Amino acid sequence: MKYISKLFLLLTLFLSSCNILDKDIDTNLDKDDIFTDERFAQGFLNSTYRELMNGFNRLDKAMFACASDEAICSYSGSAVHGYNNGAITPFYNPEEEVWKTMYVGIRKANVFLRELDTTIKDAGLIDKNEQSKATYTRMRGEALFLRAFYHFELAKRFSNIQLIDKVLTEEDAKFVKQSTFTEAIEFIVKDCVNATTYLDNFNKDAAEYGRATRLSALALKSRALLYLASKLNNPAGDKQLWKDAADAAKEVMDIQVKNPSRVGLLSAYYSVFTTPYNNEILFATSSESSNEIELYNNPISYGGKGYTNPTQELVDAYETTKGYPIDDPRSGYNPENPYKSRDPRMEYTISYNGLKFSGTPIETFVGGKDGLNKTPTATRTGYYMRKFIDQNLDLSKDQKRRRPWILFRYAEVLLNYAEAMNEYLETPDQSVYDAVNQIRKRAKIPQLNIRMELSKEEMRQRIRNERRVELAFEEHRFWDVRRWGEGDTYFNQPIHGMRITVNGEEIVYEPFVVEERIFETKMNYYPIPQSEIQKNGGLVQNSGW
Repeated sequence: MKYISKLFLLLTLFLSSCNILDKDIDTNLDKDDIFTDERFAQGFLNSTYRELMNGFNRLDKAMFACASDEAICSYSGSAVHGYNNGAITPFYNPEEEVWKTMYVGIRKANVFLRELDTTIKDAGLIDKNEQSKATYTRMRGEALFLRAFYHFELAKRFSNIQLIDKVLTEEDAKFVKQSTFTEAIEFIVKDCVNATTYLDNFNKDAAEYGRATRLSALALKSRALLYLASKLNNPAGDKQLWKDAADAAKEVMDIQVKNPSRVGLLSAYYSVFTTPYNNEILFATSSESSNEIELYNNPISYGGKGYTNPTQELVDAYETTKGYPIDDPRSGYNPENPYKSRDPRMEYTISYNGLKFSGTPIETFVGGKDGLNKTPTATRTGYYMRKFIDQNLDLSKDQKRRRPWILFRYAEVLLNYAEAMNEYLETPDQSVYDAVNQIRKRAKIPQLNIRMELSKEEMRQRIRNERRVELAFEEHRFWDVRRWGEGDTYFNQPIHGMRITVNGEEIVYEPFVVEERIFETKMNYYPIPQSEIQKNGGLVQNSGW
């Protein structure tokens, strides 16, 4: 009981801490109680993973995709609507707590790294035996990775952040200047590189699932450098930044080539999201037993609320099985039978009228059992989200399943490489085609051929669309459009749905405007929470806010 109560107090202490400061806490615990005991020391690092965000309905019962042109949330009370109607201010942001939460994670990582070189080392825990040396070596890498990851989550949202590489006193924190985005990415990449020297490529066994690996650190490095190279953060178009991003992705790809049985694309797209910790996943949260994704997102006649409604814009992004966009005459697209012969990923991502769900057809037509406005939270677009959902769960019996939220997977790395290399080169080379085609081959749609002689601009549109459909609902689109500098093009436009009317044997498909959306340039980054500026007068608000 002594150990249990101490660990409980430890976790309470560090989970309740709300900032980057090393405050004095009124408690009978001291660091020697924690970091001289192997179980407590390792448990402390485990608690540092708790700040990882789980994307399943994390934003007031809504998927974050509803803040982009991927979807609409049918729950009128969800805070996610604020991102689409211009309601976000320095005084109000549903993700305001991210500023605090990420710095909690950063502080924990810094505390662990400090104690690793002092109290833990002095207690003889590291040198006890070879296994202990290996364990604490790995844990150092994990802490460095987590510090980098939490800084990146801040940088992509707020740009000008405080970079914290040690445990600070309250007075010290007042003098930490905000970084530029470039400085933040350089800091993050340095931590990633350092982490790779302590981590193995893969988890050794199932007991390590959810822990960071060398591939996790390399995947974060790849994403961070891609963001840095993009138009939003690289307005001068420095090509070397694109080359750096391509090289970072290539590091992961080279490991995959040498270890095809350990990492790579799964053969079935749907299995990526239904098989926890599969070979495509490079990093994911710990798995939790839940059925909330089904409760909130199943079609309304299948026990769900139906909150996440894909947009017509997303549906239209899926090519036909001939390998062409639907607005290309060669595609064979038929607007009177719009769901026929489409990219197979569409039916694994979006539930549309007539598609079977748990063995019976979904009815999103007007008057159908899942139809438009059938209930207060029924689909507003004529579609429901299908991705991540386990159709075999019996919600009437409160059945659940364990699932992690995927933070990095190999398909993203391939797309990172294709995008970065295409932007670096004047004309896409075979390596760009190969990276994109690995994903298209898995999707069972025609591959791109270099004999098509796509221009750099044409390939750019192909790659961006591939990201859109492959990574749908995985919290990429919101950030991708911003880093491309295309917010006005995609997010400042009306969002559409499909109204389907059945008259006997005749089915009529009618696209319609569901809602208007607002986007301004200042929205590329969040405002720094006003509450944080009031605490620290040295913080400077982001431009436009």
